[in-house]
Amino acid sequence: MSTLLQFKRQLLLIAFFIFSLSSFAQTIKGTVADKATGEPLIGATVTIKSPSGFKRAISVGLDGTFIFRNIEASSYEIEAKYVSYNDEEKKLTINPGQMVEVVILMTEKNKALAEVNVSGSADRTSDQSARRLEQRSSAELNAVSARTIEVSPDITVANVMQRVSGVSLERSNNGEGQYAIIRGMEKRYSYTLINGYKIPSPDNKNRYVPLDIFPADIIERLEVYKSLTPSMEGDAIAGGVNMVLKDAPDDFTVRVNLGAGFSQSVAQMGFNSFGNNNVSLRSPRINNGDNYLATVNDFSNNGQHFTNSKLPIGTIAGLSIGGRSADKKFGVLVSLSYQNTLKDTKGVFFATSVDAVTNQPKVTDIESRLYNTQQERTAAIGRFDYKFDTHNKLTLDASYINLMQNQYRYVSDTSLTLARTGIGQGRITEDPRSIHNVQQIANFSLRGDHKLADDFSFNWTGIYSKATANEDRYQLNLVTSNVLQSDGSVLHNPLTVDASNGFAQTFAYNSDQDKSGYLNFIYTPKIGGKKVEFSVGGMYRNKTRHSTFDNYILTLPVTNAVQVYDGNIDHNQFELTNTRQGTAGDALNYDFTENVGAAYAQFKFEVGKLEAVGGARYEHTAQSWLDAEPVTQDGKTGSIKYYDLLPSLNLKYKLQDDQNIRASYYSAISRPNFYEIVPHTSGDPDADYLEVGNTGLKHATADNYDLRYEFFPKPLDQFLFGVFYKNIVNPIEYALLTSSSSKDLVLEAANFGTAHNYGLEFDVTKYIRHFGIRANYSFTQSEITTTKQEAYKDANGNNTIRQVDQTRPLQGQSKNLGNLSLLYKDSGSGLDAQISGVYTGERINSVSQYLNNDVWQKAFISLDLSVEKRIVKQLFIYAKATNLLNTPYQLFIKLPYPPPAAPGASGQVIEYQQAGQNTFVRKDNYQQYYIVGLHYKFQ
Repeated sequence: MSTLLQFKRQLLLIAFFIFSLSSFAQTIKGTVADKATGEPLIGATVTIKSPSGFKRAISVGLDGTFIFRNIEASSYEIEAKYVSYNDEEKKLTINPGQMVEVVILMTEKNKALAEVNVSGSADRTSDQSARRLEQRSSAELNAVSARTIEVSPDITVANVMQRVSGVSLERSNNGEGQYAIIRGMEKRYSYTLINGYKIPSPDNKNRYVPLDIFPADIIERLEVYKSLTPSMEGDAIAGGVNMVLKDAPDDFTVRVNLGAGFSQSVAQMGFNSFGNNNVSLRSPRINNGDNYLATVNDFSNNGQHFTNSKLPIGTIAGLSIGGRSADKKFGVLVSLSYQNTLKDTKGVFFATSVDAVTNQPKVTDIESRLYNTQQERTAAIGRFDYKFDTHNKLTLDASYINLMQNQYRYVSDTSLTLARTGIGQGRITEDPRSIHNVQQIANFSLRGDHKLADDFSFNWTGIYSKATANEDRYQLNLVTSNVLQSDGSVLHNPLTVDASNGFAQTFAYNSDQDKSGYLNFIYTPKIGGKKVEFSVGGMYRNKTRHSTFDNYILTLPVTNAVQVYDGNIDHNQFELTNTRQGTAGDALNYDFTENVGAAYAQFKFEVGKLEAVGGARYEHTAQSWLDAEPVTQDGKTGSIKYYDLLPSLNLKYKLQDDQNIRASYYSAISRPNFYEIVPHTSGDPDADYLEVGNTGLKHATADNYDLRYEFFPKPLDQFLFGVFYKNIVNPIEYALLTSSSSKDLVLEAANFGTAHNYGLEFDVTKYIRHFGIRANYSFTQSEITTTKQEAYKDANGNNTIRQVDQTRPLQGQSKNLGNLSLLYKDSGSGLDAQISGVYTGERINSVSQYLNNDVWQKAFISLDLSVEKRIVKQLFIYAKATNLLNTPYQLFIKLPYPPPAAPGASGQVIEYQQAGQNTFVRKDNYQQYYIVGLHYKFQ
């Protein structure tokens, strides 16, 4: 009986427990959306309240939904709140075990003004705004919002670019991204814009702009155009990069950012810095005239005064202040940014030549390299606009960008042919070197927008831009050797100063100045009851580039020609004899002028679901130069003139409100870089080979075709899939050639017939509540056939060379590119985190004139992490970590290293090289970089 009673009690307890659970098994789920557009309002707050006093609040997820689980069966009031929207309330009753779905539609607050009708604009910095731009744009593009950039691991525009589908990076020797490669097309095939207009380059050789000069926090949006319209400049075969700078917000806003960073490698090895030049940053010749005879007193030793810091800390800082006047007519925004980063790079490089008998690569030297690089970025931008009325507006933009780089480099170069008797033995040169480089871009533009009638308007823009670069190099050339002794020991000879090349000081300065004007007329009549837009316009740009270069060699006195280096250059004695007047005859002393005039006619109309934008653009290019080469030198002076007619057509068919199909065609060009045309034999101190000029270089032209499907199911979700094809005539690439003055290989830019570049891209972003995934993949295949040389021994035993055609990919093109980011975003708790991986397939780094001797970059995967958390209200703490996998930069030649041979001979046993494996060329390691900081927004 007692057992039965106990069993009944247990059944009652179980029944009561089940009843209790069922009473809290109710669920309310739903969406919050804009009543006018139907778009979900991400981040809105939804609160439920019951008569019993129960209350719970939750934020709307990234897919626009909310859900309340395990609530009591009862009646509820549901209230939704969102910035700039009227509050919305609903009432409902939920029964036991029931799930109720609800849709809350909210209306935007009216902000109409009496005199000037200015409605509250959407947040231009949001991900939603970027998706809308991609969907509504007439041209094919990808956009990255300021918010995405803020929470990403990246702090420079260059590194942001690697997250865009079809884009890879060319990195500098500190591991940072520097140039963008769009759709496998080398950096020369794209251009860089600020607010839609071209800017000059601080590079003393090239017209393309290094993107690592721009801190990412100054931009409102990054746009990557993959098709062109007639109103856009036509020298972008690959596409264009447009940095839209921050605009004045509707309400007074202050944003502050402060962070600190450090490098893992610096933490382990310390950081070497050097002193500032205490004499002059310009050469004695520039300061005193071409006839001035410099003396040792005109030079500073401070560039060779090195100190080591154990763990220097980098700094990240930013300030942005802006708003509009009470009547909303006048808007202003001022933004400041400062970044100071310090990184170490350790690397090894093999100099190579080509065996005259086998055509196989032959290593001649091995270099051990150490770089310590400090980069200090400073940016100041200002935007001022005034709306006179609904028909007239003036906008003044001013921006100043500065990148100061101090770099210490130590190279130990061991000859593999001179006195080589085994690993670690042979003639050794050691070169401690410092570089102080300052790059600046100043850009000022004034734009007017005027509406003369309901169907007629025009706009004009005047722009002045100037980019400068000042670089000073200080290199000490030292010599030593490791010699095998008869007893088997190795003697390390003292480190001495190279008597004839002792202390080299180089002074380089260049400026690139643009004066540009733009004028556009837009007429929008109605034809057949449909509004049609016709626009015509033109532009003119005068570009003047001025470059100076002086190299002085301080040698050892004949009376003291053997001097040991003890680590302090002040203990050594130098004199100046051979280059006292500098190097005024070097080809890097040149003046280059380029005038580009353009005119276009463009139409835009919609017929049903089809939108068409097309027309043609005419561009005329006139170039002239004068360099410092002798009068007898071919190409000392020269001029080139050519014109191009560039038609284009962009079609967009709206399958549904959230789906498009795009098809486009555009013709484009690529002009040679200035330095490539000017005759010279010189080179970047960090390049593996010297460079020579080519006065016969032609500009490249291309026909470009694109087809893309777009699906935007929700404001943050997207699916893009596209294919493209490019036919390029006279593509420009660098090839390794044998120097006419020596047997060394040199780089020369040249035209290579016709190339074909085609591929596919897909880009997907999907959010489910607070979790998201962002992925893109690009497949690119390019083909170019060029004539190569093949060295061999003929039937008579003579070393000779024959010409062989070889088909290969374009330089810099990776067949496979991929990005994958796992995201978590919770606006309620203020937590935002992501881990991002980038895959870059192998690609040609430099083209050789010899068959199968091209130098390739090895495929790699990089992994980065970022996290942000709200502390209180608008105060956030954040952390970023890059290169978590310590991914190296590696180069190789796709020919096997020869079988083992004697020291000094081809195939000798040496570090990094393995017989039968690809010939190893270079490897650089950067390690990780970490940033921790705070940012605050007041509005």
